[in-house]
Formats: sequence, structure tokens, C-alpha cells
Amino acid sequence: MKKNISFIMQNDIIMNEEQKVLLSIEYFNKKYNLNLTKTANQYEYWDAEDKELIIEFKFRNSFYSDKYIQIDKFLNLIMAAEYYKKTPYYCVKDSKGYHFYNLEQQKTTLLNSKIITKRVSYQTDFNKKDKINKYFYSLKPTQQTQLNERRTTLL
Repeated sequence: MKKNISFIMQNDIIMNEEQKVLLSIEYFNKKYNLNLTKTANQYEYWDAEDKELIIEFKFRNSFYSDKYIQIDKFLNLIMAAEYYKKTPYYCVKDSKGYHFYNLEQQKTTLLNSKIITKRVSYQTDFNKKDKINKYFYSLKPTQQTQLNERRTTLL
């Protein structure tokens, strides 16, 4: 019997980033009739794509109302999507579920918004003591993209 993806990801089963991405792709392909595939190159700016969209996934253990996207990641996703003629999405998975943001729709708002500076580890290694400044935009709950199960693509 196949386990429900939300059960798996919310019940402390240890998975690496790639496993989380693959389960998320499987979930969205089934639920929204998409044809997402994982990017072949681990150094791409996004994790999944189909003929119309690219998606970057971010997995968080805790829920925060506002989500953050690093400015360099945002700009790279916008530029790549423009080059490949696709729509860029940022998806945060946390303890309350998936939160989708259409970055193309939010582009002007984010570019004109306040830059948030946080002193954090250079890479996701919380044991390291060396910190650098990283720069973020804040994504509010009102900026989320609504997913419609009756459509074949994201809105």
C-alpha cells in the first residue's frame, strides 16, 4: 500500500532533498494532472519543470506565515523562465502544506519591495559558525497562487 505524501513528509521520516522533490513532483502530477519532471542537472536554479513552467521547491520543518526567497534565486528563476519561455513558481513545503507563488505575477511587487538582510550560514549547514549576509524578499500569504484541481495547469 502506497503511503500518502503529506503523511510521509510530515511524520519525521528522514528524507534527503532529492527524495522530497521526487515525492512532490509525483504528488503534483497526480493531483493537478501535470507532467513535471525533475531537472537533470543538480546545479539548475529550479527543481522541476514541464513544457510550461519551472518550479523551485523549498522544504521547511516549521510554518511561518511569510515565506522568504533569496533575491539571487528569485532573479535567476525569473531570467531562466524568460529565456525558456516558461512561468516560474516558488513552492515552500512546511508543516501546514504546500505554498505556491507565481514569481512572474509577483515580479514587480517584489522588485519594488523592501530587501530583508539576514545573517546566516553560507550554505545550509547550521553547525558552521561562519555567517554571511544573505538578502531576501518576503512573500506574504496574500501573494500565494491558488491551485485549481479542475484545471490541467497551475493558475
